Amino acid sequence: MCSGRSVGVSAMRPNAVHSPMVLLLALCPARLVAGCSRGGTARITTQPFAAQTAARIVAAASASAGTWALSAKLSLSPVASSSLLGLAAGALLPTPLATAAFCGTFTGMSSELVLPNAPAAAALGAAAAALLATLDATGTRLLKGYGGRLGAVAALAAFASMAATPALVSAGLLFDPSFAAAAAAPRKLLTTVTATVAGSAAMRLWARRLALLLLVGGTSSPLLSTSSKRAAVAKRLSNPVASASIVGLLASIVAGPSRAALAASAFGGAFVSMSSPEKLLSTRALFSAAALAGLAQAGLASVGVGAGGKLGAAAAIGVLIMRALRAAAAITLLWRART
Repeated sequence: MCSGRSVGVSAMRPNAVHSPMVLLLALCPARLVAGCSRGGTARITTQPFAAQTAARIVAAASASAGTWALSAKLSLSPVASSSLLGLAAGALLPTPLATAAFCGTFTGMSSELVLPNAPAAAALGAAAAALLATLDATGTRLLKGYGGRLGAVAALAAFASMAATPALVSAGLLFDPSFAAAAAAPRKLLTTVTATVAGSAAMRLWARRLALLLLVGGTSSPLLSTSSKRAAVAKRLSNPVASASIVGLLASIVAGPSRAALAASAFGGAFVSMSSPEKLLSTRALFSAAALAGLAQAGLASVGVGAGGKLGAAAAIGVLIMRALRAAAAITLLWRART
């Protein structure tokens, strides 16, 4: 499910023409440039918004290029590459920049057929951040609070870039049913679902318990002390971005290079646990959504082959379906109560 560095399409050339920069220009938030002077020079009318958006775009572009370089040049797995930079972002950056950078790492997980070089990776990361900023600026509630939102945005940007690249379209990478057939094999599917649920559980355990116990060595009470440096570190390393990154990094180490797909599924499960508490009200709901996300990984295997962000998209689909099932069950109970 996780985009590897090769998808076995020998007809593609690494220097094929790609369109992430065009996509970036199309997705840049309208509020960044709110008008033009008579001489045609654009002027920014909302300085705080523009400055924050520019910083988020830079963070995402840098993270995307860094993830691509770690994977393509240093031979780290895409999951390990994303996790390393995600952990750094989650631990060191304020939340808006950390989330943008994490989103950028997902575009950087795309294969070299989709992103042939670091500048292309940076441009696609910037496009994803621009899309994310646009969604936030318009006040839309689309996927707000849903685990996998960042990956879904990255996947959407990657899909759009691929669709705008004739060489990738002609190679059949937008949709290849053979990948879904392989991912849906019973044994493979069971492994995917199990790893996804395990990753979700690991993320929840780390964020709520292990980070505090390992770094502070006690219960939750030390977190109330603002003077405790160790407690501050525990807070930094237990936020959603850092927690998911730690799960991805540990999964990559445990699974090893030969089982990269297993680590990818666990990483995707961690994204489910990034959901806000009101979206998944119980542990049962969390694990059910993770299982559904595992199934969604198999379903998305044939779509946008080599595109980054699909693990997050699968997580978001799992949470959406779980909430829809709960809503349907509630409606059914109300209807039965009235009859």
